[in-house]
Amino acid sequence: MKSILSLTALQLLVSSAAALPAPQSRPLSDRDFPWHITVPKNSGITKRQSSLPTTWDPPSDLVTPLEEVWNHEQETYSDPLGFKNYGFDQVIAAGGKINYCIRWESSQTITAAQREQIAAAASRSYNKWIAGLAGFDGWPYDTVEVNVVGYAVSDTSLLEGDTTGLDIYTTTDADGIPECDPTCGRFFHQDGDYSGCAAGADRHYDESLWLTDGFSGGAGGDWGQRVGTEYFLENIESDNIHIYLHEIGHTFALDDFYDWTPTGVTNFIMLAGSATEITEFDYWMLRDWWRNLKDRYDLSDTSSSTSPSSSSSSSSSAAASTLVPAPSTTSASLTLPTISSPAIPTQVAAVPETDTSSTIPVAPASTPSTTDGAAAQQPSATTKKPCSGPTSYPSWGNSGWGEHDSQAHPWSNNRA
Repeated sequence: MKSILSLTALQLLVSSAAALPAPQSRPLSDRDFPWHITVPKNSGITKRQSSLPTTWDPPSDLVTPLEEVWNHEQETYSDPLGFKNYGFDQVIAAGGKINYCIRWESSQTITAAQREQIAAAASRSYNKWIAGLAGFDGWPYDTVEVNVVGYAVSDTSLLEGDTTGLDIYTTTDADGIPECDPTCGRFFHQDGDYSGCAAGADRHYDESLWLTDGFSGGAGGDWGQRVGTEYFLENIESDNIHIYLHEIGHTFALDDFYDWTPTGVTNFIMLAGSATEITEFDYWMLRDWWRNLKDRYDLSDTSSSTSPSSSSSSSSSAAASTLVPAPSTTSASLTLPTISSPAIPTQVAAVPETDTSSTIPVAPASTPSTTDGAAAQQPSATTKKPCSGPTSYPSWGNSGWGEHDSQAHPWSNNRA
């Protein structure tokens, strides 16, 4: 029965599947999925979630699966405790803030009201993960201030209304896809040196939210998250934009569970298709990472803080918007410091009853710079043939970290 449910969830999660009759021309959204059938409700978990202990003391029924997950991550990631650009690193380096830049890979126009909604959704979703760390074992922030500082677009005319407070980029990556200026991105400057950023160091972006027309899935990593434009806008006011929440989990080092399930735990957001919200088990996995990483930080000058209410929208107090033209050289020609970029094993599976020889568009991992100074690459669009692994892998569970076997990363491609 379990495998049947997994296959059903897979068919529902891929927009090209014929498992559900969708309204004409409207993308599938969360409310289209019959979760009462494929995803058991998490009764009882929410109550325990609200009173998680402040020390490492997980419920007895979660001890074994947590140990299994941690051991599995340590065995399948390469240098998992040495990589230093997880979401934890980014939040602490920025003093309890996260700056987003939106990669608008879309031909749709976007209004000022929609941009406010996107910023609010990003803040709401990010802070759902932070809620699991608040008050736990020295984590210094109750909430994180999330600001959208910029947009990358193919044409500035797509941005309707007032763009005050936003840096507008017309930069493109090697594939011609709009990208936020690499000179302002943390992925490219993990040493915190944003001296080359025309918008200024305070206007750098820690992560990208990459919204792509027609993208029926998700990707996530230290560079940010990617989901379909239609899906995100359709669910923009949902309390739980579950695919986006799953991808943020990857930013915080959490793994996928395509080929195994921890003992006794079958419904949690990092198990793609099994839950529509972050569960207690997800929070304990997140906490496990923090308690093992916290000694790398000097927390003496940080204190628990609560973000102002204005953090749920784009930074209204920022300087007037700036049009940053595409540079004369591409990001590939920049000389950047060596970056050790991680990658979760990406098990991209064919949709049942489809031709497995076809290609599925996925978001590849960023290519790290090499020791000879070659530049790191911004994640870009590509295609990859489906993996020959189990057909129960949901296509949107792909994290986007590990598309290149030659990468140096914690999430080594040990699973074929």
